[in-house]
Amino acid sequence: MTIDQVAQQKVSIIVACLFEEDTIRECLDRITKAMPNAEVLVIHGGTDRTCEIAAEMARTNANIVAVRNENDRGKGHAIQVGIARARNDIMCQFDADLQFAPEDLPALFAPVVNGEADLSIGSRFMPESDDSNYHFSFFRVVGNWVVNGWVSLMCGRRITDVTTGSKAWTRDAIKRIDFKDVRFVYEVEIPMKAVLRGLRVAQVPVSYHNRQGGVSGHGTGWKEFKSIIRTGFKILWTATRIRFSSR
Repeated sequence: MTIDQVAQQKVSIIVACLFEEDTIRECLDRITKAMPNAEVLVIHGGTDRTCEIAAEMARTNANIVAVRNENDRGKGHAIQVGIARARNDIMCQFDADLQFAPEDLPALFAPVVNGEADLSIGSRFMPESDDSNYHFSFFRVVGNWVVNGWVSLMCGRRITDVTTGSKAWTRDAIKRIDFKDVRFVYEVEIPMKAVLRGLRVAQVPVSYHNRQGGVSGHGTGWKEFKSIIRTGFKILWTATRIRFSSR
């Protein structure tokens, strides 16, 4: 299928949210324009108006489903909830903060929809990726370099962007991956287990922008440094454990 044909497919898009009331309306507007026949599941674990805004939009667009995740335990848990609720067998995760462009969704889905891959990774760090509208802090540059390098070493294949918030998969693939982490480190489980379990993995260049609103989970300055160090060590440990445990 061409990209235009992929854009018309019935797929499911899981948008895990936490305090994204500033961007959720624009995010959903752009997603539904880019993929007009997609089911869009908004899984909200915060206490702001994100879920109310999504529910309001759902009243005029039956493809939008607003889910208040009352027992939210983290982003990984929100994705698990979305997978369980999704009605289509091809799905993706997508962040609501508009750092990733919804217009890239058809290209992200294309390898999976066309049967060329079981998992498609939207990468910020391929030569064709466009990050001209994003300022990476020094801490994040180093953190991403270390994490991507270590995970690639552990799974025996170069993964250019482990922690990307833009990934697509088939239902069968995500069942075989069977990620367990309910917070952020599930992001490393998905590509690593996919490679180690013999699934076909595609990497697609995407554009990346500064956060348009809401609150970053990493914070800024010293808080960002501590958060990246803490998360980085968790990712490195998880990657090592997965590599040397049962596949």
